[in-house]
Amino acid sequence: MESIFKILILFICWIVTNERRTKLEILNNEKLSKILNFIEENPGIHARNEKIEKELRITRTPFLKHIMTLERFKLIRSKKIGKSLHYFLVDVPEDYDKYKVIFSNSLIPKLIEEIFKDEGIAISKIGEILDVYSGTIQYHMKKLKDLDLIKSVKDKQNQKIHLVNIELLKKFNEFFKEPNFSKLLQGL
Repeated sequence: MESIFKILILFICWIVTNERRTKLEILNNEKLSKILNFIEENPGIHARNEKIEKELRITRTPFLKHIMTLERFKLIRSKKIGKSLHYFLVDVPEDYDKYKVIFSNSLIPKLIEEIFKDEGIAISKIGEILDVYSGTIQYHMKKLKDLDLIKSVKDKQNQKIHLVNIELLKKFNEFFKEPNFSKLLQGL
C-alpha cells in the first residue's frame, strides 16, 4: 500500500511539474542545493557570469538546465533586466530586482559615493576620479535617475546638483547587505 502511495505522489508531481522528482528530492540533491545556495549568495546573477564556472565548476549549459528545474519547482525565479535573465530566490521581493542588478556593477556604488561626497560634482570630474570615460558616467547617471536613486536639481545659486535617494539606499540595505551603504550613510 505504501509503495502505491509513493508512486501516486510521484505521478502527481510529474503531472504538475513535468518532473519525476519531488520537491524534497530536489532540495536534497547536492548539485541543485549548491546552485540554490549560490543564487542565495549571489542574487541577480546571470548565466554568463564567470563566478558560475569558477565557484560551481559547471559551464553555462548545465547551469541553465538546473535553473530550469529549480524554476519549475518554484524555488527560484528569473527576471529579464536589460538584455540578460537574472536569477533570484522566490522570496526576494521583485521590487528590488532592478536595484540588485544595477548594484552588481562595481562602478555604481563608487559613482554614488562620489555624488554623496560632493553633490555639485561635474560628471567629467567623476569620470576623472574613477578613471572612467565621462560618457559612461553619463549613461549610468541616466540609469540611476530612471531608478529614482539620484535626481538632479538646481541649488540656491542655480547650480545643478545631484541628490542621492538616501531612503531608497537604506531600504535596499535592510534586505541586501551588499553593497553596504551604511558607512556612507553614517556620514550624514
